[in-house]
Amino acid sequence: MPGALVLYVDGDREDCRTTARRLAGERASFDCLTATSVADALDLLDRYHVDCVVSEYDLATETGLDLLRAVREDSPDLPVVLFTADGSESVASDAISAGVTDYVQRTDGASLAHLADRIDAAVSTHRAETELHQSRRQLARLHECAIDIAAAGDVDAVVDRALLAAERILEFDVCGVYRVDDDGRFEPVTDRSYVPEETPTVDDGILGKTYREDRSFHVPDVDENAVASPDRSRFRSALSIPIPDYGVFQAIAREPDAFSAVERDLAELLVTHVSHALDRLAFERDLRRTNERLQAILRNTTAHIYTKDREGRYQLVNETFADRLGLPKEDIVGKTDFELQATEHAEAIRENDLTAMERGGPVEAEEQAAFAEGESVYYSVKVPLYGAGDEPTGVCGISTDITEVKQREAELERQKERLDEFARLVSHDLKSPLSVAQGYLEVVREDVDHENLSDVATAHDRMAAIIEDVLTLARNGRQIGECERVRLDRVATRAWANVDSKAAGLDLLTDTVVEADPDRLQQAFENLFRNCIEHGGDDRDLTVRVGSLTTDRATAETPAPVGDGGADTGTEPTGFFVEDTGSGLGDVATADLFEPGFTTSRCGTGFGLAIVRDIVEAHGWAVEAGASDEGGARFEVTF
Repeated sequence: MPGALVLYVDGDREDCRTTARRLAGERASFDCLTATSVADALDLLDRYHVDCVVSEYDLATETGLDLLRAVREDSPDLPVVLFTADGSESVASDAISAGVTDYVQRTDGASLAHLADRIDAAVSTHRAETELHQSRRQLARLHECAIDIAAAGDVDAVVDRALLAAERILEFDVCGVYRVDDDGRFEPVTDRSYVPEETPTVDDGILGKTYREDRSFHVPDVDENAVASPDRSRFRSALSIPIPDYGVFQAIAREPDAFSAVERDLAELLVTHVSHALDRLAFERDLRRTNERLQAILRNTTAHIYTKDREGRYQLVNETFADRLGLPKEDIVGKTDFELQATEHAEAIRENDLTAMERGGPVEAEEQAAFAEGESVYYSVKVPLYGAGDEPTGVCGISTDITEVKQREAELERQKERLDEFARLVSHDLKSPLSVAQGYLEVVREDVDHENLSDVATAHDRMAAIIEDVLTLARNGRQIGECERVRLDRVATRAWANVDSKAAGLDLLTDTVVEADPDRLQQAFENLFRNCIEHGGDDRDLTVRVGSLTTDRATAETPAPVGDGGADTGTEPTGFFVEDTGSGLGDVATADLFEPGFTTSRCGTGFGLAIVRDIVEAHGWAVEAGASDEGGARFEVTF
């Protein structure tokens, strides 16, 4: 127990001094004051913080009971021990009635040791009761302060009120709240926070450790703590408490072990109030932002946004919906679709509302609605709304006008029908006469040997190729079939087998796996290979390469064996390339290469690369033409 100051009172001055000296010797933790009268004792009590009064019964003109009564008038809880050899049962009874703390019979034996024990017990009990009373009083004041903190309208007000409570209620002399700036350095919040000579970082001292580990630290003596680094040497103890998602509260003191367990608990409680208040402010701020965004969406979206109750009555509609109906919003709220739409439309809309509530999940549907300017088609998504219970209280819906989309779909369907008709025309009305012409040419060749007949045969072949390419574009266009995981090297190998490669060679530098329609991808490779072979120049020295594109192009193009993972560069492929070692593209604009009918070859159809572009774009990819490192043509397909 910390040292206690004892006031010993005895009418015999010499006996008083002797007993006080012996009592102090009995307990090193005792300091003793002496008095020989009630008046002297009361004077000393006014001037010193005495922990316990010990009095003899006989005080010359007065008694120990007179002193007890006088003490109780000003200090009802101060421990008073009556220590006397002249006592009796009557004296003991009167002392107890007057509120004496303890009554010790003075004897010649070990009475001083016994008295010291009783003083220890009395002082300990008094201190515990005083601390409990003070903590209860502080707790009550903190609860009152918590109301003020919770009502604060901004962060600075929360911090100021909390620090005021720490100073006035917890009696912390030096304290502050600190948050971390963008440079990782603590900055004091508001002028009430203590400002250190040099603001620490999140890596410094107990403040930084509290922030990093998100837990409280109590340092009884900074001189014995390796982490503590006070900015002034006079500070000896510290208490740091994290404020989650915000910063740190810290109190420091000039003396060691300055923060009791009760004070630490009350400080934790204060910081909890601060944290809750800051969370509320953050929630309100986020809520305001969300409401502002929601209002902006409701005001500016072209979609119809609305909520309805279980009976289908509108509870909220946005401006777009109201404008479409040509009514003020207040004239729509409370009404049902049966009051705003034709019956057949209202019935379908109501059925979708009910389905969403019955399923307990979203419903997507096309709905029709009639307005003054005509009927429109909407793509509607509806979800159930819930209150406190498990049953839906209504629905929320977002309806997007897709009238133009549906009209475009109808137009595309008509175009498809015309393309189908065109394909039939090409297949029958063009291929049939061409077959007849080819047949007559063979008959003529049996009887006539003329050099121009080879040109006629070449023209027939070119016409047949053009017809096949046109049919490919008309029938397939930008459509692809079911996609699957395929290896580029295997698809390229099959494509190379279907091409007249002449003397050209194929190098495969990739075993990348892609999601693709294997047949359409093979067709794209075939057309790219034909283009390289037909326009590459001297095919005896021509080499065609297929490799992966990655973020590191140089690494991606390094030759490596395929089929064993050797071509894997360790980076995610971003596409693939097909290039040759031929004469290149020359002065041709690369954008023209993919236009239907464009060709630089006398015997080319001009549709091969157009088909490649359609296949690539149907997969959601892109294709570009350029030059290879050796000057040949290079086609890059990027995912």
